[in-house]
Amino acid sequence: MSTIALLPGDGIGTEVLDGPVTYLRQLERDGLPVRVTGPFPYGTTGWVQTGSTLPPETMQACREADVVLSGAVGTHPAVSSEDCPNPEAALIALRHEFDLRVSVRTVRVPGDDDVVIVRNITGGAYAGPDQRVESDGTGCAEDRIVLDPAKVQEVLDIAIEQARAKPGRRAISVDKASVYATSRLWRRLSLSTSASTGVRLENLNVDRAAYELVKHHELPGVIVTEGLFGDILSDIVCARAGSPALCGSATINPGRGFGNGITALFEPAHGSSPHRTGSRRSNPTGAWLALADLLAWCPDLSGLGLHAEVRSALDQVITTAPPTYDLAPPGAATIDLDEFNERVFEALGHQPTAVTVPPQQVPPSSQEAR
Repeated sequence: MSTIALLPGDGIGTEVLDGPVTYLRQLERDGLPVRVTGPFPYGTTGWVQTGSTLPPETMQACREADVVLSGAVGTHPAVSSEDCPNPEAALIALRHEFDLRVSVRTVRVPGDDDVVIVRNITGGAYAGPDQRVESDGTGCAEDRIVLDPAKVQEVLDIAIEQARAKPGRRAISVDKASVYATSRLWRRLSLSTSASTGVRLENLNVDRAAYELVKHHELPGVIVTEGLFGDILSDIVCARAGSPALCGSATINPGRGFGNGITALFEPAHGSSPHRTGSRRSNPTGAWLALADLLAWCPDLSGLGLHAEVRSALDQVITTAPPTYDLAPPGAATIDLDEFNERVFEALGHQPTAVTVPPQQVPPSSQEAR
């Protein structure tokens, strides 16, 4: 049995997860080895409801679950950033608490194959506050980047697995070896990994990689890099694809120690888009991509073929249906979130009874327009 904790998050987070959660609830009703718990509050919604961006009940639910399906965490249209200045800290805390240290992002590129970006997410440039010195504006600020060879190696190993699944596609390892000692370590390990596995990783400096991602027609199949570089390059790939909504994200513990709290967190990679909350216009592709990766990750579900079914249905909708507003040229016909989900379910051969994620309520006392 795979236990999935639902954390809808903020802004459009709840509505974007409607289709995937409805699908999971249907699997649960059909007797498949799925148990969905929640929804549980976190981010700005958690702060409004409990005074904490990561409430104790949410943490406990994560300790009792195998994976998390999360909506965007960030700002909420009814809460000012001055009141709740750093809701993203909840997501960072989950990564550190459960050692979700590797990010695997899948970007669906219309008319092309996926691009997968693999990077470290809790070490290196994204280390904890003990690696930073803040400044009041008069003294120096400091961010210390330390890369552990073993942690770099596991990122490269995951990238090799992804590259093997994309024969004939370019796989690039990105660094800044001309400047940084950490990048020279990264390149040394990239070269040795490529040699020992027989899978070619082409090594590029980050500035050259950024140029090629913008300029070259053909995108690589796999990009592996340090966390900060990957954060930037993944957005460039999304821009090439046409929208940040075309990216599903997984942050994983490569040890896959099921039975000891969450082993991975799956989410669409876009923001909470508070100005679009409630519009039902958002593109849910990233949420469906995250769901597909979740189904492939859980041992009880990976052998059932559900991952491939969801991807096939999603690809069918993307290639045959009118686009959502973010991908449509001016004046073109579009579909909204609900029609998109209906078409996915039609392609899956499912008849969902209802959308099942209740909206995360914000008390009237917090209804201050931003």
